[in-house]
Amino acid sequence: MRFLRSTRARLVLVQVGVLAVAVAVAVAAVFELATVPARNQEDQALFDQWSAVANALDLRDGQVVYPPGQLPDLAGASRQPVEVDVYTGSGLLIQTPAQSLSPTYLAEVAGRVLGGSSVGPIDIGDATGGDRRLYAALQPVGDQRAAIVVSLSSADLQTFTQRLLGALVVGGGLLVAIGGGLAWVLVTHALRPVRVSFETLRRFTADASHELRAPLALMLTEVDVALARDRPAAEYRAVLARVGGEVEHLGRVVDQLLLLAQADAGRLVPSPAAVDVADLVEETAARWRAAAAVRGVTIAVDAPASGTLAADPHLLRRVLDNLLDNALRHGPVGSSVVLSARRHEREWQFDVADRGPGVPPAQRDRIFQRFARLDPARSRDAGGAGLGLALSAAVARAHGGSIELVDGDGGGARFRLRLPVQ
Repeated sequence: MRFLRSTRARLVLVQVGVLAVAVAVAVAAVFELATVPARNQEDQALFDQWSAVANALDLRDGQVVYPPGQLPDLAGASRQPVEVDVYTGSGLLIQTPAQSLSPTYLAEVAGRVLGGSSVGPIDIGDATGGDRRLYAALQPVGDQRAAIVVSLSSADLQTFTQRLLGALVVGGGLLVAIGGGLAWVLVTHALRPVRVSFETLRRFTADASHELRAPLALMLTEVDVALARDRPAAEYRAVLARVGGEVEHLGRVVDQLLLLAQADAGRLVPSPAAVDVADLVEETAARWRAAAAVRGVTIAVDAPASGTLAADPHLLRRVLDNLLDNALRHGPVGSSVVLSARRHEREWQFDVADRGPGVPPAQRDRIFQRFARLDPARSRDAGGAGLGLALSAAVARAHGGSIELVDGDGGGARFRLRLPVQ
């Protein structure tokens, strides 16, 4: 069955099976604890009646006799009257009226007792189809012997045990059903992160394979075309330059993937040091001004006069580089990208804002996912590998901070890196 192929269904069935076994054991234990004392009480009533009759027997003129008068009116555990039959070697001596058991059966039991074997307590069926509890044993009376047979209706005890068993079975079934429902909910909740992780891993593997396969295919094509015929040295240099660009891109992707893998494994541990915030912002902006000039974009800096931050300088520069690279790629020609830093209460805030098209509201939840690109039609040269923001978020979390997209003035996108003051 397809249903049983799912991990969730198998786990739930295992839990339900264990619960069912535990409930069955508990039901059996409760049933025994409730019925055994009632059965013992019923048997005790039989023994008491047997003893009362045995103690009243007497021997006169070599014959076993019973004192004149009625038999003792002793009742069982359920207040059911006990039926008594006394047999001697001469035959039936006394019996209570309105016997429920056949005379033939009673005579057979008495014969076995007189032969030296006691009977019971046992359960037998009476003439009406009901059940009775019977006990028979031999009582010496002088040099004579008497077989005393006592029996008690088990109707009330059977009604009690049937109702108890029915209640326990229904209650146990409801408990197993409720437990199965809770197991389904808990397993579904527990497996949700696993399914999300596997789905994320599947997408990550597929996207990474595509991202690595594309430059390799381009390099192979360039090399094949270059080797197809003899070419001037200038063409070979152009091919090598293009291959070198692809190799550089592969190196960046692999480096980012390794850092993300470390973050996933919890091994992305920053090495904090005292970082001068003003120097960090100015130095980062200076490194990117040449690339900004090529794209026709300027970089403006708004940094505090002083201030230090305890953070890993290499990872922090990497985050700011990713944010600036993202802003320069999306900023229109002639616009300005603003890199700013300020201390707000117990945290440092680094903002990178551009004047580009901004991020559509429907895409805001995706921008920090790996290999996420707002425009899939863009080439890699324009859109990067789609790992920068995901890596930046991982670095921020490793520092105990966060990165988010905030609403900026005048359109465009504004990314804010928040780092706590240690």
